[in-house]
Amino acid sequence: MSGWLALLPEFIMTAGLCAVLVADLFLPSERKSWLSPLALLFTALTLVALWSLKPGLAFGQAFMADGMGIYLKTIILLSLGIVIFSAWDFEKVWARPQGEYLFLMMSAALGMMFISSGTELVLLYVGLELATFPLVLLTAYRPADAKSAEGGLKYLMIAALGSAILLFGFSLIYAVTGVTQAVQLAAQVAKGGSPLVMAGMVCVVAGIGFKVALTPFHMWAPDAYEGAPTPVTAFLSVASKTAGFALALRLLAGAMPGLRPQWAQAMAILSALAMCLGNFAAIPQTNLKRLMAYSSIAQAGYIVMGLVAFDTIGLSSLLYYLAAYLFTNLGAFAVIMAVERFTGSSELSAYTGLAQRSPRLALGLLLALLSLAGIPPLAGFAAKFYLFAAAYGQGYGWLVIIGVLNSALSLYYYLRVIRVMYILPPEPNAPAIPKMPWALAVAMLICMAGILVLGAYPGPFVDMARAALVP
Repeated sequence: MSGWLALLPEFIMTAGLCAVLVADLFLPSERKSWLSPLALLFTALTLVALWSLKPGLAFGQAFMADGMGIYLKTIILLSLGIVIFSAWDFEKVWARPQGEYLFLMMSAALGMMFISSGTELVLLYVGLELATFPLVLLTAYRPADAKSAEGGLKYLMIAALGSAILLFGFSLIYAVTGVTQAVQLAAQVAKGGSPLVMAGMVCVVAGIGFKVALTPFHMWAPDAYEGAPTPVTAFLSVASKTAGFALALRLLAGAMPGLRPQWAQAMAILSALAMCLGNFAAIPQTNLKRLMAYSSIAQAGYIVMGLVAFDTIGLSSLLYYLAAYLFTNLGAFAVIMAVERFTGSSELSAYTGLAQRSPRLALGLLLALLSLAGIPPLAGFAAKFYLFAAAYGQGYGWLVIIGVLNSALSLYYYLRVIRVMYILPPEPNAPAIPKMPWALAVAMLICMAGILVLGAYPGPFVDMARAALVP
């Protein structure tokens, strides 16, 4: 395959973010509403180009346009499209320039796309930085808001620390093996791990932990989720996590399969810690965005179980879970955006009596929360079932028990939100919630449909995830 053809989706996304930036410079204020359709157009064109690719290697095997890369990029691009739909009138609601917001979102998506197809250490690191810095800027996008500034600063410092540890790990591995390409690296590692390679692997595991917010590398997530504009939080929670697991798949499964006994044990321990801390820390939260941050930490713990299992069932379950998580989490954040838009708050008190004030919003959040908790027949239940089965089949029964207990524990704080919405009466002075903007309603309906369809008919989607693993 020609290197230029393999990079066609990335070229289209690059052209799109440049077009948005130029249009923002020259369009008059009354025409700024054209920016969101322009960004969506290029996102759709990127998806079309992505699915027209034929698998193959390019640029000296540094870039792989394979089924897994296409699958992961699809999730990233769908996340971008749904978030753009959800925040159609971003400038009006969040009082910040829409062009800059769209440019940074698309830049982050471009970096995540390179991570999804990168098979070379330097390319993976460049893609990681391209994805991270726009997200840092977006987290601190409201400088007048102290929480946004705090969240952006914490995200910047911890992201820099995680990147430094990851790069140090790359340096140690390269010092011993002398190669940076995944296939060659896998062959070198299979000969036996020296102490320096093992130390490099530990740094790689830690760097991945920072990226996907695994305990004890999670400390940036709650403040970043709470402080960022809600569309940014939604994108960060799904697309960034997908890119983090793409990094894990390319590095651990692709470049270090020979060290699987060592890194699998480490990831299993991190999985258990993330599930326990995420669910226990979510219980006392009164801010829904912060609650979703701790929920996201716990969800990362579940997803890691597929990587720990490492067989076809485990890895395909991981990919399927990411698709289910896309619709589930973005559905929840679509409701959070709507409530924040009309009440000016993301505190739990703003959802009191939501079922009476806006039955559609309450239903959307109900489906999303029950799916996150793993209640059948929703997507979250099927996703957890496949992950738990894969981990149990590989001898990680203790990890499955921890996962099941934590899923039961998570019901407590999810049901607490549902109780506030459906059982408590609205406060007398509660702000009215008028009809949702059409774009936000479309985004929420897409997510609700995804939750129901992936939960009721998981087979075809699991088969699609399994097919993505074929080289």
